[in-house]
Amino acid sequence: MHEEMLDQTLITELTVAPAAVFAEEQAAVIIESHWLGGRRMYGRWEIADIALLILLRRAGNLEQRKVVLLQTKRLYSREISVSQVDQSDYVIGIGRLGDRTDRAIPLGSRRAFSFSDACVYGAMHSGAEQVGRIDEYVRKNQIPVFYSFYNPVQLPYNALYPAPSGQGAGPPNLLGCRVQPSSEVHSRLQVLPAGQAPSLAALRSTSPMGSDDPFSTSGWRLEVFVADEVLRCRQGTLFDGTDDANLEALFYRRSAPITAAITITIDIGGRD
Repeated sequence: MHEEMLDQTLITELTVAPAAVFAEEQAAVIIESHWLGGRRMYGRWEIADIALLILLRRAGNLEQRKVVLLQTKRLYSREISVSQVDQSDYVIGIGRLGDRTDRAIPLGSRRAFSFSDACVYGAMHSGAEQVGRIDEYVRKNQIPVFYSFYNPVQLPYNALYPAPSGQGAGPPNLLGCRVQPSSEVHSRLQVLPAGQAPSLAALRSTSPMGSDDPFSTSGWRLEVFVADEVLRCRQGTLFDGTDDANLEALFYRRSAPITAAITITIDIGGRD
């Protein structure tokens, strides 16, 4: 699977989530999403795949807005290298759905996948142009960017796909999607040889980023990052005015450096 497909899966799961309404407390939480489409932006590389926008309302009136930018990367298995979406895929666009006439791997063929902490995030590497673009964007706009890493549910991990008939539920999700600040990720990339893709082990933090979490050195769990870091005002960027130039550039200009947006609206009613 390409990272774009994993992004779309995340967007889909959040889009179908029903609103949570707490009538007695006069509070509600609703999640909405918008897919802008995948195209290279801000020069040749997009700055973030997903923008997470938090809206805090009181009885319907907007009080605060906060944004977090997520650049997603996936961990590659040891057996199968996945070709990346290239420029021709963006140029051809929807035609890609019907022009695949070359021989492909039979869809029913069973393949083995295995993951360890030596597996790499193959779509990034030390000295990459995208790394410099992200650093430039953060310096210019003062909006931090975070990496959101797609990982298997645990390590080591082995699986067959398609799964054998009658196979029960998989193991619990102990690792999964993990979030780290781009500043920390880039500092670890700098010690690698130029052009080398980082392994999961190479991007581990020296200190845990959460308690009671055996994989917290790989970052915050996505849900923990949103609930405990963003909503508690430890991470993210606040926009005070409705005419903020950075907010306008991020969401309203056609060259906006994101491909999808998730909005979480929290309305806490009229009482304090």
